[in-house]
Amino acid sequence: MAQFRLGQLLPDLYKELGQLNVSVATGGSTTTIADTKLVGRYADGVWIEGAAGVIYDAGGAGATPQNEFNRISNYVDSTGTLTVDTAFVGTPASGDVFWFANEFYPLRILVELINDGLRSLGDITLVDTTTLDTAVQQTEYAASVTWKHRRPRAIAYQGRTGDANDNRWIQIHDVDFIPAAGGSTGLIILPQLPATRDIRVIYEDSHPRLSIYSDSVNEAINPQLAIKACAVQALQWQNSRLQGSDTAILQRLNQAQADLALAKGDLRPYKYQKRRKIFSVGGSHIDEDEFQVPTG
Repeated sequence: MAQFRLGQLLPDLYKELGQLNVSVATGGSTTTIADTKLVGRYADGVWIEGAAGVIYDAGGAGATPQNEFNRISNYVDSTGTLTVDTAFVGTPASGDVFWFANEFYPLRILVELINDGLRSLGDITLVDTTTLDTAVQQTEYAASVTWKHRRPRAIAYQGRTGDANDNRWIQIHDVDFIPAAGGSTGLIILPQLPATRDIRVIYEDSHPRLSIYSDSVNEAINPQLAIKACAVQALQWQNSRLQGSDTAILQRLNQAQADLALAKGDLRPYKYQKRRKIFSVGGSHIDEDEFQVPTG
């Protein structure tokens, strides 16, 4: 599965909400996208507080990064020109496919609602191999604050060094976790291990925050599931803002909640399944996926 970035999720969400417009630019600059086909169709300033972004760079040279987006700060109907409040990395040019949306779902609000939607899907499995290294005569290690949300699912140490593609991680079963006050690190208690080895911690936490167009949705979440979860958050916000006065929004919210429930059943996010211990021989644990029944 290719990376699904915020810059792709955002227009897909606007489309799900019925707010997406797509056109082909006839020119632009680092702060504008122009399309003469729009002239005479809308009032000046109508798109302010909405959003605009590039779907496809027709030049193919990466002059304007695909999926980049910004808040619309002005619109001039006589030239069909959208102005954004922050410069694009490159320059939108004639032939670039772009999208735009109005302020019914303001850009900055929608980005917050996207983060709410991703978090609403529950914790995801994350991996940390950089925080801790084994040390001589040490069994107590400071646990990252991010691991405190739930007890780490699994901890292993590097069985082989010097080859980034062949670490041969060794699962550690004799582990204790000591929590601490809010905002401070707890302790992970491990047996004495060989020194200067990476420690791999598999843990669960809420989805990392997305803020710029290149931020990626975690691959454990199917893009369609992400869109539907974010649509529910956006419609709930809109329904609350309008105090339930718009029956079309309320009906759409009810349908979106039903669609999300179905998607959760079909597209459930990946969860790490800890290997279960079968039995112990001479103090050594044998894992379910390490135990094989002899054949023949």
